This record gives sequence, structure tokens and C-alpha cells, in this order.
Amino acid sequence: MAPSAPPIIAKRVSIVMRTAPSEYQKSFYQRLGEKELKGLDVLAKKMAGIWKRRAGVRRSWNRRVELAEIHWKELEPLSEGDLDRRIRECRGGFKMSEAKLSEEALAVVCEVAARTLKLRPYPVQMMAVVALWEGYLAEIDTGEGKTLSIALAGALAAWDGEPCHIVTANDYLAARDAKTMKRFYERLGVSVGVVTGDTEEKDRREAYRRMVTYTTSKEVAADYLRDRLKIREWNRSGRRQFFRKMAQVRDGGVELVQRGLFRAFIDEADNCLIDEAVTPLLISQPHREKAVEDACRAAWFIGERLVEGTDYRVKRDERQATLTNAGRESAEKLGGFPDSALWRCPQRRGQMITLALEAREFFHRGIQYIVEGGKIIIVDEGTGRPMPNRSWKLGLHQIVEAKEGVELTEPSQTIAQISFQAFFQKYKKMAGATGTAREIAGEVWSIYSVPSIRIPRNQSDRRTHDGIIYCGDRAERDKRILSEIEAQVRKGRPVLVGTRSVSSSEDLGRRLGLRGVDCEILNATRLAEEAAVIGRAGSGKRVTIATNMAGRGTDIELGYGVAAYGGLHVVATEPHESRRIDRQLFGRAGRQGDPGSVICFYRLDDDLFEQNLHPVMLRCLSKVQGVVGVRWLPRVAQAFAQKRSESLARKRRQLVSKNDASLKRSLGFAEER
Repeated sequence: MAPSAPPIIAKRVSIVMRTAPSEYQKSFYQRLGEKELKGLDVLAKKMAGIWKRRAGVRRSWNRRVELAEIHWKELEPLSEGDLDRRIRECRGGFKMSEAKLSEEALAVVCEVAARTLKLRPYPVQMMAVVALWEGYLAEIDTGEGKTLSIALAGALAAWDGEPCHIVTANDYLAARDAKTMKRFYERLGVSVGVVTGDTEEKDRREAYRRMVTYTTSKEVAADYLRDRLKIREWNRSGRRQFFRKMAQVRDGGVELVQRGLFRAFIDEADNCLIDEAVTPLLISQPHREKAVEDACRAAWFIGERLVEGTDYRVKRDERQATLTNAGRESAEKLGGFPDSALWRCPQRRGQMITLALEAREFFHRGIQYIVEGGKIIIVDEGTGRPMPNRSWKLGLHQIVEAKEGVELTEPSQTIAQISFQAFFQKYKKMAGATGTAREIAGEVWSIYSVPSIRIPRNQSDRRTHDGIIYCGDRAERDKRILSEIEAQVRKGRPVLVGTRSVSSSEDLGRRLGLRGVDCEILNATRLAEEAAVIGRAGSGKRVTIATNMAGRGTDIELGYGVAAYGGLHVVATEPHESRRIDRQLFGRAGRQGDPGSVICFYRLDDDLFEQNLHPVMLRCLSKVQGVVGVRWLPRVAQAFAQKRSESLARKRRQLVSKNDASLKRSLGFAEER
């Protein structure tokens, strides 16, 4: 029989195994991927999702909220010192309760919010906190207090002892919410940090060391990838790393930025989990190669001279350009080819020319990108925000640079890649909130196993919809828009005009200026002015023209006396591919029971119609415009076009999901063990 270890050594090993590895392993924690469901398992999961969304769930939560309100009444007369004692008692008991959300804990954080933020959570906001804690995607109407509900849930999660990430739609909202909620968190003994695009690595590591970290989906996923690049062996586990570090093995200790993926609360969750899921996140490094630069210039030289219909064909609904045999012959005749192996390869040459055609047809200045300081800056079409540190892959970015005549940047080589779908599935617990969830409830459950539920409004919706006016062309639409804005300004109301691109917003601003109407413009080129512009947007007679930057998470407070004139008036100028994004814009008006109104002016030759309707339908629309008795037809056509566009987007997301496993294998990813 082998001799036993000395008692002191055995005790030390026991302590190390029970305590020390857990803290270090937190840096490596991620949930293992679920097996792909097939056959009856898919149907069973679908039925489970329907069951979790049943009305009875809200009734049980409502009872818990009523109990929490009883506890809350007991807390209100307490002095500040007595409240601090209750906070400490509740926090200590919370840690020992195996993360069960108690009604008393909910009451405590609500009372702290009322005292520190001067914001008294409504019962429906308390119900939203319960939904978030239980791992639901809560559909909370715009203006009903998603930000506060998420902060309450984040504080409770921090008491649980595991790192909590609050993921917002953009850097502005992350920084704003972290600053606004800081006093609330500090009173509860919770530290808070923020990570945005310009945060340095040292500051990032410090921010992730806080109990609650506000950030964006792009930043948190990119930090995850960068951490994985620091680990030489991709399948190295946290436990193995710990023992290598304890043994002082060279390269044994890897200092990561994040502390593991434990809990995430996602604000504007449909944008993060659905809209951004089409494009995978890439980590690249410069790959200087003169042949690629020459090939990009040559490809654009040819691409801009080819003729659509003869040399190439375009499928606009699929954003796809196809080179024909005639186009290949035309390319040969144009000449000017670089002398490189890359260009001499017929297949690669065809791919480069196709990219140039896509840059010509689908990538337009002021819509997909802007030019600042001699550089191409991508604009997020969903949010309208610039993404200065992003680039298109496979040479497309360099071809667009050749198109605009700016200096070509070094081509990049992908060294790590992950889809947002795969990334968010790695969290131990995930929940979210958005004002537009019902259209994507089934997809969110299917991909992320997160059920959706609607939270009632605190006050009735006073927003009125003045209808949709369909115009034959741009000139007629612009004339009507200008007249509408002038009419509302004369009434003393603030007006928010929503456009889909930088160029459209600037053009409309110039037209208003020529008519003597002062306005402010918010788009990707005016990012620094965002807070000030939004702060003034609710003042009387104020006209604000904005891209989708003003469509999510933007709270426009009405100025003094504005409610008496009817509140904020929203003018929509272009329909979006997704109905959810339209609803986000409409939701800027009539927030928290305020009055407000919405009106839409759409062109029948808008890109949405041309890309998603058959030419016969387009001709019918042009002929019946204004004809009494068939005014319903454009509305039906719009609904069909948006549903078709949403269906195509859903198929693209499914393709990303299917390709994710093979992408991980090709880049050396493996699940942590």
C-alpha cells in the first residue's frame, strides 16, 4: 500500500483544488455548445418555447412583484444608515441563497434606485427584472424603462458573485448608461466599468474586473477572440492553465482581459442577437502583399467599365453580381493587367472582378460607408453608426478604396473568427430586453434557447399614427415631407425626421435650409454632436434629421410646454427591410405616456420595393397610385416586401449558423474542457 501524503500537504492540495482553481478558471469559463437537434427533438424544443411564453408565467411573476412591493413599503421610512444595513444583510443572504431571487432583494434595489437616481421603478419594470433574472427576452415597449430594469437585474446578478456583462447597442449607450447608473451601483456595493471602441487594453482589463461591465456586442466578442489568441493551445483548459502556473512552467500563466462568460443582459437584444448575426466578427492582422494591391486596382478599373445586362447580371435581393462570358471577354480586351501569379489565375481574377462589381452596385458612399481623413469608414446600416476599426475582407475594402481614389490600406489576413450566434451561446446565463421582440421570438428561442415574453405598459400609448402616404417618385415625396415639417413647426412641435443614409439626411437638411427652416443633423459624420443634438431634439419647433442612430435607445425628452402642442412628431422617409427597425423609429414618439405622432412618406420606387417585388407588381403599383378603391395595394405590397426581406435575412443567419462549426475547426477553435 502506498504511503499517504503528509497531512499538511494533503490539506494544502485539498484547499487548492477546492478554491484556488475556481478563481483562475473563471477567466476561461464558457458554456459548452449544445448538440444539434434533429427530428422530433426540434418539435419538442419548439413546444417548450411556446410553453415558456404562456400567460401564466406573467401571473406568477405579478404575484412576486406584489410581495416585493409589500417589502418595499417597509423600506421607505428607513434612514440611510438603516437602509445600508438592510443592503448588507440582503446581499449576504443573497449569496447564500444559491442565486434565488427573493422579493426582499428586489425591493431593496428598487428603493436604492428611487433614492439615488430619483427614479421609482414601476411594477411592470419590476416584472421585467424578474423576467431578465429568469433568462427571458423581455419585450418592453420603447420608453417604458428598459435601461433601469436591466440595471436592477445587473445589480442583483453582481450580488450573485459572478461577472455580469450588460451589452448595449453602441458605444454611446454603453458609456451613457454606465455613467448614469454608477451612483446606484455604488450604493449597493457593486463596482461598474465600461468598455468602448477606444478603450485601451489595460483599461479593458480593469473594466472587466468590475462586477458589472457595460460594453457592446462587437467589443465583448472581440475581447473574447483576442483572449483566445493569447492561449497557444486552443484546447487548454482553465484547470490545466492553473497547474502550469502553480508549477511555474514557462508560458504557463496567460493573463486574459475577460473573466469568463457567465451572465449577459442584452439591451436592444434583437439588434445584437438577430440583426448583427449575419456578419461574423473577425480578428485580422495586416498582410502586406503588393500583388493584392495591384489586383484590387485592376479589378476596379475593369469593374467600373463593364455594362450591366451584357457583361454581368445583378440579383439585388441577394446582393449578388455574376460575371458573364461576355464580361470575361470584355475584361480581356480592356487589358492593363498586373503581372502577378494572383492575377494570372483565371478563377481568382474572376473573383476579384466580381468583388469590384459588388463594390459598384451595393456599396455606396454615404450609405454603406463614408470617407474621412482619406480613409474608408464602414457605416453600420442597422444603427447608422461609423465603425472606424472595421474593414471588409477578401480584398473588398481595398477595391472600395480604389473606387474612391484614396490610398489603399494593407490587406488583412483573418487569424480568428466567430459569429455572434456562436459567441452568445457561450454565456452561462443570458437574457435581454427590446421593444421589438415578437417577430423574432421563435428564432431567438431556436438559436439561443432564450424564451420571449411581453411586459405590459405602465401607461397607455398616446402615440397616434397619421398613416402612410405613398408617392410616385422622389420629387413628390420630398415636397410632401418639407410641407409636413413646416406645418408641424408652425404648431410649435419638435420634429424628428428619420432617414436611412448619411447622404439622404444631408440632402434633406440642405433643402430645409433653402426654405428657411433651421435643423440639426445626426449621422455617422457628426458622431461627436450626438449627445447635444439628442438633448435639444425635444424642444419646441426643433427639427432633427437623423439616420438610424436615433432609432435605438434614444430617449428624447419633451421640452417645457411641448406636450400641450402634441409632443414629438416623427416623420419616416424610407421603409426599412425589417418592420422592427421601422417600429424602433416610431417609438421615439409617445414615450412614457407622453403624446406624440408618426407619419410616413414612402416612394413606390424605393429600394425595398424594387429589390423584393416582381416587375409586374411594380408596374401595377405605378398605375394604381392615387386611384380610389385600391389604396390598400401599396400597403399590402410593402408588407409583402418587408416579409420577403426578413425571410432572406433569416436564411442568411441560418447559413451563418450552419457554417460556424466548420469555421471554428478551420481556425483551430475547440471547446474548453
